[in-house]
Amino acid sequence: MKHSLLDDPLLRIRLPDNTVQGASLPRVLHRLTQDDILSFEALQAHQQQPWHSFLVQLAAMAVARQAGGTRPDTAAGWRDALVGLADGDAAAWHLVVADESKPAFLQSPVPEGALDDAGYKADVPTPDQLDVLITSKSHDVKARRIRHPEPEHWIYALVTLQTMEGFLGRGNYGVVRMNGGFGNRPLVGLSPDLSWGEHFRRDVDVLLSERDALSERYTLDGPALLWTRPWDGAKDSAIPLADCDPYFLEICRRIRFRDDDGDLVCWRANTKGQRVDAPDSLNGDTGDPWTPIEKSSGKALTLPGEGFTYDRLQDIVFEGEYAQPPALQFRDSDGGHMYVVARALVRGQGKTEGLHHRIVPVPDSASGWLREKSRRERLGERARDRVEIVDEVRRTVLYPAIGTLLGGGDTEAIEFDDVSPWLDAFDRTVDARFFEALWASVDMSDREAREHWESLLWKEAQTQFNDAEDHAPNSSTRYWRARSSARSIFHGAARDTLKYAFSDTS
Repeated sequence: MKHSLLDDPLLRIRLPDNTVQGASLPRVLHRLTQDDILSFEALQAHQQQPWHSFLVQLAAMAVARQAGGTRPDTAAGWRDALVGLADGDAAAWHLVVADESKPAFLQSPVPEGALDDAGYKADVPTPDQLDVLITSKSHDVKARRIRHPEPEHWIYALVTLQTMEGFLGRGNYGVVRMNGGFGNRPLVGLSPDLSWGEHFRRDVDVLLSERDALSERYTLDGPALLWTRPWDGAKDSAIPLADCDPYFLEICRRIRFRDDDGDLVCWRANTKGQRVDAPDSLNGDTGDPWTPIEKSSGKALTLPGEGFTYDRLQDIVFEGEYAQPPALQFRDSDGGHMYVVARALVRGQGKTEGLHHRIVPVPDSASGWLREKSRRERLGERARDRVEIVDEVRRTVLYPAIGTLLGGGDTEAIEFDDVSPWLDAFDRTVDARFFEALWASVDMSDREAREHWESLLWKEAQTQFNDAEDHAPNSSTRYWRARSSARSIFHGAARDTLKYAFSDTS
């Protein structure tokens, strides 16, 4: 056995004094509880979410099942808990285990015996080809860029693949914690700080407090590390979802590593079904602590390519169409100032549609409103009203006015795409200021809040209309007619739509 996550310093971490040192997995868990890690040196941006979720789920199960409900206070204590979680088999924490009838880290035992007999192939030369990131013609992130990988590169790629990947063609099935094979697994939650340790500690506490509530859907002493069980890839060898621990760590692919004169060689094999047997009607609703669930359909959120836009995120935060995941709910132990943290890697059919990461600070003044249901509902209603006003400004003010400007006085001659540069710029400004303005309104009356928001929208609408006047192409023969008609539409529609922006007080 080689490359032990239990004992070898495989993971390079940066400490608060800015020094870098290698650490084992138990040492990482211990330092996280001390909030003593600034960053993981080899961890890529798209791997941060799966690595955080992996560490939190692992720690929560270790504490609940092996440590008597209390976080171990030493790295040795964490090591014992991890070995116990793997049914006492330390092989489950090695990257390379020559005996392929035994588990290795995130690699299931091979019941067929040899890898050749099981149909494994050594066709993954670098960690980034094992990873979930699929880019178009290497424009965003180059493929096969890690020429001399260390074990930690393989570890992060393996965690990302096994816990976040979806369907990628016949024989390559995805995880159950997403809505369908082409979905994605989002992370939406609160954190008292943006450090790795503070976010880790809070989320571990969330999972521990929610564990009993999931006992009706899962088995509290069921399989926790699914790679410790043999897997031949057949459909009938899938593990029933209800038999698993609520926070089970999943694998979705058959992977094995071998050591070739000091170099790691990755072998993989196709399967005939998913590792976890879950009904299609589940739609990704697994009780994942970070995944919002659509109220009407019971489906897990699949983030589209636009990402966590202001209108979508407010809908999640204020429980419009989505139920809040446990990690997004305020706890008694939370302080005043908090952060909403939202992450997701949006998958597509044979491509990646964007890595989305959004952080929204929640000041003390707004935290109290989010804690209490009645006040949160009032603030949520205000947020939804603001989204509707923005849409009205786009449809009834900016679009017809700029369209008239571009069409030489004739709006019908203009396609939506012609106007979209100014509408998109308007949306970007609103997106950047939406939550800041919403939090600032908590101590305002409804009228004051409405005047403040409409005045902000009116100012930005003027910015975009003026820019269109200065830069939009136009016909010289219709220049004055177009500008006169556009200004008339713009100001008239603005006064009808943004009445409070033109009130006496504002």
